[in-house]
Amino acid sequence: MIHNSEGGLPEGMLRRRKQQNKEKRKEKQSQGRNGSPPDPGPCVSCGGRLVRKNPYLYQCTSCKRTYYISANRTHKVSVRVSAGRMVVLCAVIAMAVTAVAMAGYQWYTGHLVASASRFSVVFRDFLMEVYEKPVAEIRSEDLENIRYLKVEKNKKYRFTYSFEDYYDYKDTESFEKTLHVIEVAGKKEDFSPTNVQYFAGLTRLELYTEGWENYTLPKKNVLRGIVCVDGLSKYGKPQFFKAVNPDTLEEAVILEAGERKDFSFLEHLQGVRRLVLSEATLEDGGMLDDFGELEELYLYYVELEEEKAAEIIEGFLSLPSLKHFYIEGKTAWYITKEQWANWEKMYGNQILLERK
Repeated sequence: MIHNSEGGLPEGMLRRRKQQNKEKRKEKQSQGRNGSPPDPGPCVSCGGRLVRKNPYLYQCTSCKRTYYISANRTHKVSVRVSAGRMVVLCAVIAMAVTAVAMAGYQWYTGHLVASASRFSVVFRDFLMEVYEKPVAEIRSEDLENIRYLKVEKNKKYRFTYSFEDYYDYKDTESFEKTLHVIEVAGKKEDFSPTNVQYFAGLTRLELYTEGWENYTLPKKNVLRGIVCVDGLSKYGKPQFFKAVNPDTLEEAVILEAGERKDFSFLEHLQGVRRLVLSEATLEDGGMLDDFGELEELYLYYVELEEEKAAEIIEGFLSLPSLKHFYIEGKTAWYITKEQWANWEKMYGNQILLERK
């Protein structure tokens, strides 16, 4: 029998013992610190049971998802994602970010286009010159700051505007110092009277263009005075005054109303204190009977039948709140001196009567 120098054990027994010790060390390395394999817990994806594939890899028996056990042997699992899956995941994230960015850009540009497209070419150019910035950046609050607006049309469209309230000034001369004027060249099709609806802060609006019936007033407005010239044609529909604010409107001026046959729009003006009619054909003295707050009435070159003139005018003079009556033109001379003197006796203490 052959013996070695290490404790006198036979060489074959020594080899077996070394092999056994090697296997024990290997098994010990595969165990946790407490001597047992670490418990990875359930699958975080489906809750299934994890089966150990090797000392560092587990797989779910249900969904086949694989998990890597960290080297410190703690009971934590982390998902192992292949390089291919990582590329796909990054691509999905990039596409999502791009989609969100594009949606945001489209919303923003769409908002700008919608904001800019509100205005016709003429109003757009007018507003850009007023505020010195792109029309898409002009806010509703900016438009509300314009308190007075007059629109005229000759060779160009002429806008006269002010950020001051016309009715805060005692005389015209002082107010005129606050006015600004901008002229814009444009064709008829480049001008939209409906754009007035965006000027919700106006207290006075003067329209010296054709077809004022086509203008659109702001749904909520604080207008105290409106001046309209021309456009009172027999073909027009008197819808314009439906949007007036009866709580604020005090003054209405209707000029060049010679062709108007329908005065039904007057029902929307019954709360005004000052009314001016020019070149209108008046057939009924009772047309103003419901104007219970009217204090001033001005008639310029109105048309009346000579036989009915005295009756119609006396109907106006009978208004309970009237303080000032003025009439100018040939119709005024349908009233005899005797009739006029009689009215001065009857109404002179409460009404200032003037004719020219």
